[in-house]
Amino acid sequence: MNMQTVWYVLIHISLGLIGWQVFTITNQGVLAALAVCGSVQAWPMYELYKLSWDKFDSMRSSLTGAEHRKRETRGYWTRMGRLWLFRSSAYSLLTLFVAWLMRG
Repeated sequence: MNMQTVWYVLIHISLGLIGWQVFTITNQGVLAALAVCGSVQAWPMYELYKLSWDKFDSMRSSLTGAEHRKRETRGYWTRMGRLWLFRSSAYSLLTLFVAWLMRG
């Protein structure tokens, strides 16, 4: 586990400790936790975009055919979206678990 992951785990634990009255196991509480965790996870996704876009763009520019480039670009953004959703969901569960522990 790298240090960045440790920091994000600590951030989401603190979110659960701070917002334990808001992040309940109800529809609104889960949506609130997902919204907060999704906004926190936007920054690492931006960092991943900065790291991966140049390599992806150089690979995409070597492709022939506009339709093939469009398909690869759509696939790239689909993978980035799925990764953001997975990270947000996983950290939301952590935040909800910590909030549940705080309520007793």
